[in-house]
Amino acid sequence: MGPDSSRPGLGRRRQALVRGDWRWVRQVHGAGVVVVEGPGQGRGEEADALVTRLAGTPLAVFSADCAAVALSSPEGVAGAAHAGWRGVLAGVLEQAVEAMGVLGATRVEAAVGPCIHPECYEFSPADLDRVAARLGGEVVATTAWGSPALDLPAAVAASLRRAGAGVASLDARCTACDPELFSHRARREAERQALVVWRD
Repeated sequence: MGPDSSRPGLGRRRQALVRGDWRWVRQVHGAGVVVVEGPGQGRGEEADALVTRLAGTPLAVFSADCAAVALSSPEGVAGAAHAGWRGVLAGVLEQAVEAMGVLGATRVEAAVGPCIHPECYEFSPADLDRVAARLGGEVVATTAWGSPALDLPAAVAASLRRAGAGVASLDARCTACDPELFSHRARREAERQALVVWRD
C-alpha cells in the first residue's frame, strides 16, 4: 500500500497529517534504500527504506505486523524503514543508517513502532536459526502456546545496534494482541499503520 492520488480524499488526508511532498516505496521485504535528494525520487520504487536531508519531504512506510522505524540525526538527516524479519535479516536497517551517514548524519537515533511480539509470532525453527546466527540468541523466544517464536522487537533493536544507531524508543504494543492496531497475521486485515517522518 502506498499513497495513491487516484483515491478520492487521500491526498487531503495526507496533507492534513503533515504538509509536504510525500515520498514512499513499494515494500518488498528486502534491504533496498531510496535516497531522496530531489523531485521524482521516492515515488513507489521497490525498496524498504527512504532517507533524506530535504526539509518539507515526508517519508512514509506502512506496516501491519512488521516494525516501522523512524530514524533521525542531529544534522537533520531523516529516514523511515519497514523492518520485517526478512528485511532485518537482509540488513535494511544497517543500509538505511549507512545511507544517512553518506548524507551527513554523524549519529542516528531510532524510534521503533508497534509490531508483532513473540507471544503471537510462531516461527520456523530453521528461519529462527538464521536470524539468531546473524543477530544473537536474544531474538529466540516462544509463543504463548510454547512453540518457537521470533522476538521481532529484539531483532530490530539488535540490528540497529549493529548499525551503530541508538534506540530512543520502542513501542511496547503487539499488533496481533491490540485491537486498535492492524494485524495481517492475526486478523488478515488489509489496512496498514503508517509511519511518517519529516523535518520542517
